[in-house]
Amino acid sequence: MTQKHNLTPTIVEALLSGTLNDPRTPGLYVEARAGRVRVSRVWKYRRRIPGKTSFYKATLGSYPAHSIAAAREWATSLNSNIEQGIDPAEAQRIQKANHMLVSDAHALYIAHVKTGALRKLKPRTIKEKEYIWTAFLKDALGQRILQELTADDLWVLVLKKGKSAPVQANRLAAELKVFMKWCAGRSGWEAGIRLTENRAVTLDAYYFPTKPKSRFLSHDELGLFLRAVAQEERFYLRALLLMLLTGCRKLEVVEAPSAEIDGTVWTIPPERTKNSCAHRIPLAPWTLSLTQTNEAWLFPSDRLENRPMKWGWDKVIARVLKRMSEIGERSIPRFTLHDLRRTMRSNTKRLKIDVETAEAMLNHKKKGLEEIYDGYDLFEEKKDGFARWERLIVDIAIKVGVTEPLFIPDELTAFEA
Repeated sequence: MTQKHNLTPTIVEALLSGTLNDPRTPGLYVEARAGRVRVSRVWKYRRRIPGKTSFYKATLGSYPAHSIAAAREWATSLNSNIEQGIDPAEAQRIQKANHMLVSDAHALYIAHVKTGALRKLKPRTIKEKEYIWTAFLKDALGQRILQELTADDLWVLVLKKGKSAPVQANRLAAELKVFMKWCAGRSGWEAGIRLTENRAVTLDAYYFPTKPKSRFLSHDELGLFLRAVAQEERFYLRALLLMLLTGCRKLEVVEAPSAEIDGTVWTIPPERTKNSCAHRIPLAPWTLSLTQTNEAWLFPSDRLENRPMKWGWDKVIARVLKRMSEIGERSIPRFTLHDLRRTMRSNTKRLKIDVETAEAMLNHKKKGLEEIYDGYDLFEEKKDGFARWERLIVDIAIKVGVTEPLFIPDELTAFEA
């Protein structure tokens, strides 16, 4: 039976086991438990919420770390909710939600994104989201209260970034729109966020106009490119040539496991392609030879065990560009690794490759009814197209005299097409 005595330090310290209610504060009691060395006394609270059958229970902490006065103050604050029929636990959740830091909300958002509950994103897409947060948002908004953010707060960040990097500013705006919409939506509510209004509605992911990229290498520049690449170590030479000959994106090449090569076919699985569609590439002879390795990855990292070489490629292309300018004795306009993909596509017309096949060679997704009803992947047509493209590059290599350092098979250089 629970004893009832007015609580004083003497009475509390005399309690060796069981509980003592505080007659002055409904719901508050102290519980004592005897241990091997000493007796521990803990403040607890238990009271039924009016109109409900369940009891609300809570623990404050030990006595005397929490004094009698402190325990009464704590219990009184709980009683103020209980007596109004409010569950203190729900009141605390609402209080926490109404004062949630942006950093806490973003952590919940990223955790939800990683579950793939609504849409399964590729690892690099998630990394891009995390990068935008770390680079542009964490310091500026992390310690702000989510509920207190305004549209102007978000626009200030986007406009500031737009002065130096308009493309990044557009991406920042796009990510803010997705994040804030999630916070204000049902998923955010279920995660414990209480944002009644999406503050990013007016943000424009295309606010800063950008010019579509159109850079590709001319025949003359391709000759300079091959001469410059011929001076690279075979590791980098293979990667650059594979990007040129297959038209694949940088990460599709440099993150490729060797197991994707089966005979003369390279199959890039959906999880490694931009459009989530598998890409079968029939490899022409020179291209096939460039994929041969005894390693688990086509391009293994020299720093991390059993990892592909993801980093440093911008430095490689910058080195090649500088060498091209020196060889050509003129300034060569800057280009990126992705421009090698555009170079292949820009030559398909010259090689009399039809548009449908050219698009399939780049693994561009079919559109409209064609996507729904046409499952043919044009493998044989792609095989012929890649062979023609490789032949053109071999001919340029023969012309500029770099067939041997580019490891072009002898049977391809025995004659000029």
